[in-house]
Amino acid sequence: MKKILFPTDFSPAAANAFQYAHSLAEALDARIDLINIFHLPIGDASNIPPEYIQKMLDEAEADTLEKLREFAHPCLGKPTCGEIQPVYGLFTAVEITDLARQNEYDLIVMGTKGERGALEKFLGTVTTDVMMKAACPVLAIPAEATFRKIEHIAYATAFEPSDEHAVEKLMNLAGRLVSQVHFVNVNTQSDKQYIQDVEMEKDYPYNFTDFSIVHNSSVQEGLEEYLKQRNIDWLALFIPHRRLWERLFHSSFTKKMAFHTNIPLLIFHGH
Repeated sequence: MKKILFPTDFSPAAANAFQYAHSLAEALDARIDLINIFHLPIGDASNIPPEYIQKMLDEAEADTLEKLREFAHPCLGKPTCGEIQPVYGLFTAVEITDLARQNEYDLIVMGTKGERGALEKFLGTVTTDVMMKAACPVLAIPAEATFRKIEHIAYATAFEPSDEHAVEKLMNLAGRLVSQVHFVNVNTQSDKQYIQDVEMEKDYPYNFTDFSIVHNSSVQEGLEEYLKQRNIDWLALFIPHRRLWERLFHSSFTKKMAFHTNIPLLIFHGH
């Protein structure tokens, strides 16, 4: 994992995530390319001369580049600091995911703005769209998260046959970080609430650390309790289909897990 794409909107949440991303890049010996998607606030461009539009584009690009350099200032000159690029586009998430795909980025890192009371407002914004559409994994960094050595990664799994590619990527990343990977499954049919460590009944090709079943009628509450008890640094999820992701995301479970915790969320999904 060598290439990380970091889109910014210049918010405090993005600034915190950028610091986190650089610490992660140092651990991975990776490089971060910083971008901002800008556009012109023109309602009807049909009556505006083309040369004037081009002038506005040039000025907006220069202004965005200056903002990017100021945003990146604490990290400039470090080996982890890659290209800084303003990108013109009308649809921010589309531009980000297209750029990540075309340039074969290994990971997208973004900040989230999950302040209490703002969850509904956040839904449908750029981080959400990128998490749904990106070809590569997306790491969402909560606004109050601080980087620490990634020792424990929880992978919430239902053992979908299609998740092998995601698990392989996760294991490779964990190996680079010298992290333990803990598989966890939530059993919502249980009347009691407890965490059960179990042995795998079948051979599994990946050498994860342990496998736990969380017995809880609420997936969200069960995972929150598991994350707390096991001192987990990241939560990883695999969403096999976009429709399933959309359904999950609009449930209280995924809102909470993605934007109501200080634990970064690593998303893999099928296409």
